[in-house]
Amino acid sequence: MNDPKLYTLMATWLLIFVRIIGYFVQAPIFGSHHVPKQVLAGFAALLAIVLYPIVPVPPEMFGIGAELHYTHYAALVPLIFSQFVVGLTIGYISFIIMAAVQFGAELLDVQMGLSVAASFDPGQGSVNMIRRMMFYIAMILYLLMNGHVKQLEALRYSFDVIPLTGVTITPRLIEMLAEKTGLIFTIGLQISAPVVAALFITQVGLGLLARVAPQMNVFMLSFPLNIMIGLSLLSASLLLFSERLGQLYDDQLYWMVRTIKLLAAGGAGHV
Repeated sequence: MNDPKLYTLMATWLLIFVRIIGYFVQAPIFGSHHVPKQVLAGFAALLAIVLYPIVPVPPEMFGIGAELHYTHYAALVPLIFSQFVVGLTIGYISFIIMAAVQFGAELLDVQMGLSVAASFDPGQGSVNMIRRMMFYIAMILYLLMNGHVKQLEALRYSFDVIPLTGVTITPRLIEMLAEKTGLIFTIGLQISAPVVAALFITQVGLGLLARVAPQMNVFMLSFPLNIMIGLSLLSASLLLFSERLGQLYDDQLYWMVRTIKLLAAGGAGHV
């Protein structure tokens, strides 16, 4: 353990591992609570070992390895933080479409009245039904399109573009992150718009019916009617939803590549 080169190799593997962990925190499938954290950490360590031989080692790492040899571990702390931020940013971009699907499904739960019913479910707590169903549909489609494989390829590409000792936070990167975050609401509204519009028309019709026939209990009638209309239109639009989701997944891969280039040192000139 007295060889500075050995410390350089260990520090290089650690930085690769930290970037992968940061990515897994936000990434679809990998960041899901369905995957045990111990399994996720073990897979990240294994993936770091697999990627280690093909990751270029910057010349600065040898100087850091020499400092570690003399127990100057403070030199490694900023690099660990920067690599975690890189992985977290890439993972966040890869999760935007999933977040948009959940937001749109949440709107459907509220409009159909199922969000209130979920709060009275002693078995599942406050997890809404439509949100869970749409999330699983999006996840299955993501797996069928090999989205998880493409995301890992993008992560591997990040090691070719973003050095382990350098990352750039530019105004263009912040602007892009803000723009893609806004797409969560835009895409979510697009997903839920047909059903929400139909339910709005239904509510207007029930309001007119209440004025024409005051003796009818329109309030109680609206609950099953909203659920019936909402589920019917949602079932009819699932095919269009799947096609649109496939297009969004392709666009998301482009967003990830652009984010990786913006994160690279001097990456603004490559985008």
